[in-house]
Amino acid sequence: MHLLRRQLYEWLREAGATGRDLFEIQLAVTEAFANAVEHPEEPTSHQVDVAGTLTESCLTISVRDYGTWQSEEPRKEQGGLGLVLIDALMDTVKVERVADGTTVTMQRRLALD
Repeated sequence: MHLLRRQLYEWLREAGATGRDLFEIQLAVTEAFANAVEHPEEPTSHQVDVAGTLTESCLTISVRDYGTWQSEEPRKEQGGLGLVLIDALMDTVKVERVADGTTVTMQRRLALD
């Protein structure tokens, strides 16, 4: 997780992101990453893919796991506030569930220096 935060921080700073953007985006992405590590059922791989683009100050980051989606009930018992937090920190959040994994795609417009 430390490596992800550091690389994300460096990439966002180079893009001109402000302190608030840095903090909130790192928090959202690391929460999505933690969910991808902890929550997939019957993963076919323990790999988690993280990809990002920045186009005209609009940041898009996707986090993908390789397991099936857990039902809502066990997630609520374990806390279940990750997606709520991510949604509050990012402008848009889309969760795509397919047979071989889940992708969380987050977007946020940066307040550039």
